[in-house]
Amino acid sequence: MVTFLQGHRLWASRASIYRWRSRFQNLGHIRRYRRTGNSRASVLRGTELINLALWRILWPRGNHHEANIWLHHAGGQFRFYQPSQISKAEDSLGLSMKRASTTARQALLPINIQLRFNYWHSPCPYGIANIPRSRIIDLDEAALFLESSCRSRGKAHLVRRCREVGPYGHSEKLNILVAICGETGIPGHPSRRWNDTWNHGGTTITRFLAFINRILHDIGQGTPDNFYVFTMDNLSSHRNVLVQQAIHLAGHRCIFRAPYYPVDSPIEHLFNTVQMALTLKMYEMRDPAQVKPEYLRTMRKVKCYATYFEHIGIMN
Repeated sequence: MVTFLQGHRLWASRASIYRWRSRFQNLGHIRRYRRTGNSRASVLRGTELINLALWRILWPRGNHHEANIWLHHAGGQFRFYQPSQISKAEDSLGLSMKRASTTARQALLPINIQLRFNYWHSPCPYGIANIPRSRIIDLDEAALFLESSCRSRGKAHLVRRCREVGPYGHSEKLNILVAICGETGIPGHPSRRWNDTWNHGGTTITRFLAFINRILHDIGQGTPDNFYVFTMDNLSSHRNVLVQQAIHLAGHRCIFRAPYYPVDSPIEHLFNTVQMALTLKMYEMRDPAQVKPEYLRTMRKVKCYATYFEHIGIMN
């Protein structure tokens, strides 16, 4: 009877029964394997793949040797994987090689996390919640060097360095002080911005106060129902009592971003645009005096700054 049923494929064959028994003894189940289409199974899978993903979350800059050590201690395995096997597993996780950035440890202090929460979710004067984007003026300063236009990557022969003649060291810096408004520009009337440049010294209280007074003169006197909010970091010149007094006497407000979170500043992304523009002009810039004209040319090309505010999450 069994033979009859096996002939009509209604009963498992002896080979299938042996195979299921062996699978149950080795794996503890008789579930069928996943179909792979004859493709080779990846070496790193299951728990090892989860451990690799966790390791990349904790140490995104780690190398393959450190990954092997982590997998060895996390899974208790004595096997060490080849770099190509780890790279293939990382590709399956959607990971790719890219430039890395550093977040300051102080940014994760409870006080700074709370200050950042207040900045985004509390009303004025503790945060920018319910403040229209068109009423926010973000400002900051930066320094530009001729060397900052150099590109960090290139191509050369396998046995030779990628090297060319160009600026090296520290040339004379160009200080820039910029303020941008989050209003949406219209054709012929771009978003408002204020700009100041100089070569010697840093941002003094006198220079910063003069810059603030220039902005206040342009935007006019504020009222309790119609005022602008100045957002800036907690630099000492920004917190100066004369600067705060000038802003409040003009009927406007000032809110300081959380320390160690430049990602919350729209103008930091504008500075990145300026930096990329200087990099594109690398082969045309040979003298520090050429940095300022190129910087001003880049600023004139940007007509609307609302996109920089939208990029960090200020959509209204």
